[in-house]
Amino acid sequence: MDHEDEFLNAFFTQVAQLCSDKAKETVEKERESCKQMQMGPWGMLLLHLPQIAVAERSYADLGFLNTKNKGFLRKDNSLKTVYESLKSDLKRLEEMTKGTNSIGTAVANVSSQLCQFITARIQLIDFYEKMYNMSVNSKVMKHQELLQYIEGIVKCYLLSCSHLALTAIKTSLTLECEILVQLMKAQVEVQNWRFLPTLMALYGAQTRMSAWERTLQSKESWKLGFGATFLKANQQPALYQWLMKLRSAILAKCSLYFHTTLSQQASPGEMRSIMSKQSIDYYHKIQSFQRKYDILAVLMIFDSRETENLGSGYRHPGRGANSFESFPVVVCCPSTFTQKPSIHLDNIQTKIKERHAELLAMDKVICHKSMKDSCTYSFHNTDPTMTLVIVFENGKQKDKETHITSFMMDLSMQIRCNKVYECLKLSK
Repeated sequence: MDHEDEFLNAFFTQVAQLCSDKAKETVEKERESCKQMQMGPWGMLLLHLPQIAVAERSYADLGFLNTKNKGFLRKDNSLKTVYESLKSDLKRLEEMTKGTNSIGTAVANVSSQLCQFITARIQLIDFYEKMYNMSVNSKVMKHQELLQYIEGIVKCYLLSCSHLALTAIKTSLTLECEILVQLMKAQVEVQNWRFLPTLMALYGAQTRMSAWERTLQSKESWKLGFGATFLKANQQPALYQWLMKLRSAILAKCSLYFHTTLSQQASPGEMRSIMSKQSIDYYHKIQSFQRKYDILAVLMIFDSRETENLGSGYRHPGRGANSFESFPVVVCCPSTFTQKPSIHLDNIQTKIKERHAELLAMDKVICHKSMKDSCTYSFHNTDPTMTLVIVFENGKQKDKETHITSFMMDLSMQIRCNKVYECLKLSK
C-alpha cells in the first residue's frame, strides 16, 4: 500500500490547500495508471475523491450558506446535501470493501475516517448556519451557547481522522475549529469585561490563523462563486477572510471596552495611532458624536451584579461590592464627567436597575427625562451586561433625540458584530 498511501497523502494535501483542479488531475492520472483496478476497492475510492476536492473548495468559499436553486421539482443541491450524499457513498464503500483483501481493508479504513471528517464538516455547516440565523433573527448573539456548540464538535472529533494520509485535512479541520473556539471565547470574555482572558483568546485565534495560512500555501488563485468578484492570485479563501474580519471586529470592541486600561499604557498620540489601525475606532466615533451634538457625556456602564467580575483591581473575597462597584464606568467621554461628584451616576444606576428587563431585550433605546436635573438619559445595551448611556441637556435641539437614538442603535449593532455574522451569507 506504499504507492496508495503516497497518492492519498499528495491528494489530501492538495485538498487542504484548496487546489481542487490539481487534486482532480492527480486522481485522473492515478485512474489512468491503474485501469485494471477500476472495478476493485481502490478504483471505487478514486471515483469519490474528486467530489471531496470540489466540496472542500466550495466550503472554503462559503458556498454552504449561498442561496440555492431549491424549489418544487428541483433537486436540493446545497453543499450540506453534497456532503451527506458523499458520506452515504463512502459508508457503502466501507461496507463493501472491509475484509476483502489488504487493499480493500485499507480502503474501508480510509472511507470510514473520511465519513468522520465529513460528519464534522456537516456539523460545522450547522454551526455557521446557527450563527448566521442568530444574527439575523435576534438582536442578541448568544456567544456562550455558540462556544459550547463548537467545543462539542472539537471534543467529538479530537481523535478522528487518525490515518496518516488524512493529516493535511485533519490539520485544517482542527485549526478551523480551534479558531472558532478562541473567537467565541473572546466574545464571551469581552462582554464580561475580563481583560487578560480576552487578550489570550484573541492571541490564540491569531496564532492558529497564522498556522492555517501556512497550510494554504498554493499557486492556485482564489475565485468565489456566482456574481462575486475574482480575487487576486494567492489571496486567501472567503472563509479565512471572514474569520479575520470577525477577529478584527472583536479586537475593535476590545479596544473600546478596555480603552481606559489601554490608555494608561500609552501616550495620547500613541493611542490615536493604535486606534486608527482598528477596523472601527469606536472611541473616536463616540468622541466625534459627543462634540458634534454638544452631549454632556457618553458612557459605557458594566453591570457586574450577575457576574463574578467586579471590575479592575484587587478585592478581598469576603468584602461585598458597594453600589458604585456593582456598576463601574467602562468608558466615559469626556473623561472629566466622572472625575467630579455627580448626581448623574446615581440616576444612571437607578434607571439601569429599574429598566433591567427592558434593556436585556436590546430592541429599543430607553429614555428618562429628568426635569429636576434638566437633562435626559438614553440607555441601550450593547451586551447583556454592558449599557451604553448618553446624557444630554433638555430642549437644546429639537431633533437631537432622533440623532441620539439612531447613533445608539447603529453603534450597538456594530459592537455586537451582527453585520459581520450576516456577511457569512454571500450576496449573489
